[in-house]
Amino acid sequence: MSNPTVYMWPKVSEYNKYSELLTKSIEENGLQVEHYDTKNTLKPAKGDIVHMHWPSYSYQASNFPLTIVKSLLFAGLLLFLKVRGVRLFWTVHNIWPHSTGKSKWNYMMRKFILSVCNKGFVMSETVKQEVIETFGVSADKLIVTPHGHYVDAYVGKGTDIRKRFGIPPEQFLFLFIGRINPYKGIEKLVEAFLSVKSDSVGLLIAGKVDDGYKLDYIDPINDGRIKVYPHFVDDHELVDYLRAGNVMVLPYNQITTSGSAILALSHYKPVVAPKLGSLSEYVSEGCGILYDPADPDGLCKALAMSVNMNMNEVEKHISKKLAELDWQGIAGKMIKVYTGTKRYEVNA
Repeated sequence: MSNPTVYMWPKVSEYNKYSELLTKSIEENGLQVEHYDTKNTLKPAKGDIVHMHWPSYSYQASNFPLTIVKSLLFAGLLLFLKVRGVRLFWTVHNIWPHSTGKSKWNYMMRKFILSVCNKGFVMSETVKQEVIETFGVSADKLIVTPHGHYVDAYVGKGTDIRKRFGIPPEQFLFLFIGRINPYKGIEKLVEAFLSVKSDSVGLLIAGKVDDGYKLDYIDPINDGRIKVYPHFVDDHELVDYLRAGNVMVLPYNQITTSGSAILALSHYKPVVAPKLGSLSEYVSEGCGILYDPADPDGLCKALAMSVNMNMNEVEKHISKKLAELDWQGIAGKMIKVYTGTKRYEVNA
């Protein structure tokens, strides 16, 4: 009997290397992986795998009537694949879609997706419990497979980012990098940073700003220590930005799993973030500072504490964490789940 084909949905994403790195590791473990899209909607056969990552893009539309139509077509496709003998899987990257958030429709669709999937993958025990409580699924429906690291996933150009923005080489630099939208908590970051009265620290905010969101509130209150680059950061310069910063600050208002935190750790940058979602399982002791999001001074205190971290000790803790996030182990565990092997409870 031939091995099943894995149809990754998507195999590659322009915004995130997660799917690409996972695909590479699965292929190195012996399974063929194809990109799943409208061109091969009906191609998966009995025993094949369809692995979804961000299904909201497949059932949401610009208005509710179209969303209903799109959702019905999407649900029909999943049921067709199920009847055909295709094994369905979903990695729950987010409890709720960032674009539309919590809603009755999203609840209904995501509960349905979990019901038709053979298994759901989650990236931490914390998220597993949240999915169980939110959607009422059984614990054995969900398999914890960590988010792999980004070590060597990006190659820099060698650009001197500090020189580009006029940031002194001796200044301790807090860095935020990534797409900028309401849930990222940039307002709180700016407010907390400005409360740290020291010319020896700076803040660089870089990333594409989502439509409808503005950063113009920063200019009137900027004391000169904040640099803003409100544009997409090319993959080839991502490493250069990370090298420029001392600490990655991710002041999320809400989060399930943070690829940005893992990206920072992959480049040995400690992370300052709230205790939300799975962050406490990735930014474990010694890898950064997690603060209580309910504490109005939590972020400010965390910024101040991070300046005094022992970076040699931080690197030791991060090295240990990265070893836990090895892609080969993650892919090996996932393949066992794909194929229905009972022996998938391994450390990955």
